[in-house]
Amino acid sequence: MIMESLARGCLITCICAWMFCSSFVSADSLTIDHRHTDITKLTEGQINRAKSVLHIAYGHTSHGSQLTEGMSSLVGFANGGGLGLTMPDDIFAWNNGGSGGALDLHDYAMGGDVGYYPDWVNNTRAYLDNQANSNVNVIIWSWCGQMSGKYTGGTLTNEYLAPMSMLETSYPDVVFVYMTGHVDHGADAAQKAACQVIRDYCAAHGKVLYDFADIEHYDPDETYFEYVGDDCRYYNAGGTELGNWATEWQGTHTEGVDWYTCIAAHSQPLNGNRKAYGAWALWCAVADDMDRDGLSDTWEERYGGMALFSGGSGNYDGDAMTDSEEYQAGTEPTNAASVFMISDMTASENQAITFLSSTSRVYSLFSCGDLCDANWAAVSGAAHRLGTGDAITLLDTNDVHGLRRFYRVGVMLP
Repeated sequence: MIMESLARGCLITCICAWMFCSSFVSADSLTIDHRHTDITKLTEGQINRAKSVLHIAYGHTSHGSQLTEGMSSLVGFANGGGLGLTMPDDIFAWNNGGSGGALDLHDYAMGGDVGYYPDWVNNTRAYLDNQANSNVNVIIWSWCGQMSGKYTGGTLTNEYLAPMSMLETSYPDVVFVYMTGHVDHGADAAQKAACQVIRDYCAAHGKVLYDFADIEHYDPDETYFEYVGDDCRYYNAGGTELGNWATEWQGTHTEGVDWYTCIAAHSQPLNGNRKAYGAWALWCAVADDMDRDGLSDTWEERYGGMALFSGGSGNYDGDAMTDSEEYQAGTEPTNAASVFMISDMTASENQAITFLSSTSRVYSLFSCGDLCDANWAAVSGAAHRLGTGDAITLLDTNDVHGLRRFYRVGVMLP
């Protein structure tokens, strides 16, 4: 997405530079999976925002309890400084109603799980139509063991995906969280295929997904186990049991420091830990963009409120950038003079590209030799540079003497 261009002669090696935003994801899918299980990356501000804006109703049976049981035991683990956490005491507390500054989460709010159609749909409607639950703005349902059967029986769409979508239409102010089921070694191929159908649907239709199954394929070191059971045992392609990734990891790490004991139905404590970490990543991500327009709500509030920015497609200040591009670039959407542009280009021993940066954005320098081919490649040593809030310079230190080079700078959210 080209946002601003600046033609500038710079000897023979630099003819012009283009500033661009890396692909912007609007109200597209939000997926929480094993990549979001490092709870130390969450900030106190993110956690407190989730607690201040979310009112969650969770429907599940035994497997789904891994999230909430893990969340319950996480409180003491974090209070004791597990994983080096230094948050205020009880920051991860939760209860039905959100009393005492806790996250408002109604556990077992609706009977059953999404394997029981149409009960789960009827239970959702009855719950949301009850005025006592009028403040609920997040609905999340889990699976138990029925997902692979719905896939092989051809009912996964009609009994899960389509009803979820219809509920979203009926209750537009509620965020509905989709979920994959637990891994199932006994029905490995069908279970994986069903999970992929759900992932693809969520990606194609801008849904929120908690990828329960994906988390069960990885240990905290991101070692991938292809053939696994819900108890964390892993196998080879022929079905021979090789070990248990959770108990092995627990055995080589310190309880109370690296992991904590918790109830994790059908599984191991470490799996419950990771489900809890992913759950908090989910709450924080949902709370940051409740209207699902791809723009952080805190960013919109900072500049006047969500109603001003038309879901990102508008251009409030009338400059050359849409509101979504302003968000991506970290510029001010209410100030036409605040634009993402190169301020200086110099050529001496190295090519130097200078621009004003934002502290909450990451920048990379790209180059190519022919704009017609547009074969842009990241410049080594000038990628993933965190902004400072001031002007920064990215250098091309490669030997480009006598070559024609074009440069552009990419910006993305961390």
